[in-house]
Amino acid sequence: MKNLSREVRRSLREETLRFLDRLRAVFPLEQRIARADPQIQDAYTRVLACWTDGRMPPSDFLSPAQLHALHALDAVAPGRDGIGCYPFSADSRGISVLFSGYRVNAMCAIDALAVARLVASAVQVEAHCATCLAAVHIEVQADGSLQHDDTPATAVLWKQASRSSGSCSDTHCRDLVFLCEHCKTRGEGDHLTLPQAAAVANAFFGFQHRLVPRSCT
Repeated sequence: MKNLSREVRRSLREETLRFLDRLRAVFPLEQRIARADPQIQDAYTRVLACWTDGRMPPSDFLSPAQLHALHALDAVAPGRDGIGCYPFSADSRGISVLFSGYRVNAMCAIDALAVARLVASAVQVEAHCATCLAAVHIEVQADGSLQHDDTPATAVLWKQASRSSGSCSDTHCRDLVFLCEHCKTRGEGDHLTLPQAAAVANAFFGFQHRLVPRSCT
């Protein structure tokens, strides 16, 4: 980034903001939580707090009414063994995030990049290129910044949508994928560099920092 011209920097920033605006438009998670009943907000916070402690909340963690309300908002995604809560997935999506001795699943490439800042810990992201299946390893610092060596090697692609209805976990999350260094310009859709994708991730999930206590109860 240091050697980029002012025009290129501005173009990259505008591209990043367009991507963020598009994500917020198709999945207005922050607005949904802000408008929810305070008791539902509290239930959401407790689920999220479990994940930031490295623990997946079990399926019976919430009352049926709370789970139904949050699922209706698409704020949680119940899985076979527990309750997923963006950016964390209850089921394996092929993207893992390791932090503080824990391994959790992320919903998508963007979500994986948001975990470090949310848990206030350096993380390692393990995934595969969506095109050639080559292993992808990314280190993200506790403040959400990237290891310098990772930044040119990987990209994020938002593929052209193949599904138009259903939860975000079953639609857009399926289309937000990592591409390795050799495939990072392939695939139809919107491409972001890794720093751009990290900026989108940290901005999109930034509201969660105001909600999450540091323990799960």
